[in-house]
Amino acid sequence: MIPGFVCLSVTGEQRERFLNLCRGRGMELKRIVLTGEKELQVTMQVRDFFRIGPLRRKTGVHIHILKKRGPLFFLLWCRLHKRLMAGLVMMLLVICFLSTRLWSIQIQGNIMNPTSQLLEFLEDQGISYGMNKKKIHCHALAEAMRREFPEITWVSASLAGTKLSFEIREGNTPPEESEEDAACSLFSEIDGVVERMVTRKGTPLVRTGDTVEKGQELVSGILNITDDSQEVVRYEYVHADADIYIRHKVSYYDSFSRNTEKKILKGKEKKYFFLRIKNLFLDLSWAKKKNEDRVRTEYPFQVTEHFYLPLSAGIITAQEYTLRKETLTEKDAKKQAIFRLHNYEEKLIQKGVQISENNVKIEINHQDCVSSGTLTVTEKTGREAPTEKKTQPKERTPEDG
Repeated sequence: MIPGFVCLSVTGEQRERFLNLCRGRGMELKRIVLTGEKELQVTMQVRDFFRIGPLRRKTGVHIHILKKRGPLFFLLWCRLHKRLMAGLVMMLLVICFLSTRLWSIQIQGNIMNPTSQLLEFLEDQGISYGMNKKKIHCHALAEAMRREFPEITWVSASLAGTKLSFEIREGNTPPEESEEDAACSLFSEIDGVVERMVTRKGTPLVRTGDTVEKGQELVSGILNITDDSQEVVRYEYVHADADIYIRHKVSYYDSFSRNTEKKILKGKEKKYFFLRIKNLFLDLSWAKKKNEDRVRTEYPFQVTEHFYLPLSAGIITAQEYTLRKETLTEKDAKKQAIFRLHNYEEKLIQKGVQISENNVKIEINHQDCVSSGTLTVTEKTGREAPTEKKTQPKERTPEDG
């Protein structure tokens, strides 16, 4: 029999006699607690509860059910809510089915090969959203990707949950060459003054403080091998390697109009719900108006860290605005010009360029704000190019000495 228990409240003058009669008939009583002068609580099995009717009438006590627990009552609840239980079972079956499919592909570390290009390659390999995970062989995919893209030197593929992840490392992999064929020299890409220089391989042709021109050879890939008398006996060719920093000036010019249009928000924000199921997008918002800003926030459904579902929902926040023409004050125009200059400098710094001096002037007239001048920067250079081969020196004989 399926177990089930009820917690009862027993009140009356003969409550102790009621308990004794129950025990006398072999009923199992648990958790007997005295809660008042004429009240106590007791827990018993459901099958015994249906036998206490004659005992209740004999002792004149009042019985009140406080709690019901146990598998029996859960099954009774399921029987009364068949549709709800059927929906829960169906949902669990759907989740179990979705957990056997691929719903997310993540690629990291790729720079030379765009993600869209790699996804097209995976699609040609039969990898697509919604496919069975059992058909995915990570090792074979990694090998195929390395063969297809020579720039990829290392790739790791892993399948966790419903997400297929690729970690990629890229680099130049030139064909094997002899040391002489691989010899190269370093040339300047800019005009300027050598700020500092560290040579690891090759023969430096300039020193710190020298003025160089664009295209000038800075480090030669030729090493002169000399004898005891410092005469060149042969040439060796190497792949020149050095860190060369050139100080030079960069011209800067920027202008913008003082007459601008400013957005003035009006009315309240309107929020709309949208649903995306794989490539199907269900948008419940109205058509976008002319002067309206929209921000879309999407929340993907993720059961666990690696278990993604092909379903996401989100909110579109829309707000109307009007355009108001206004003229920037000299103070605001100068502030904006400085902000634009700082953005330009930030981009240079991200490229590894060091800025040592700023000679930019800001001029403001009735209509425009103009920034012009130069920036003194230090930039790394060194373009590789093949080394021109020299004829090896003629070997000396004893008679020549």
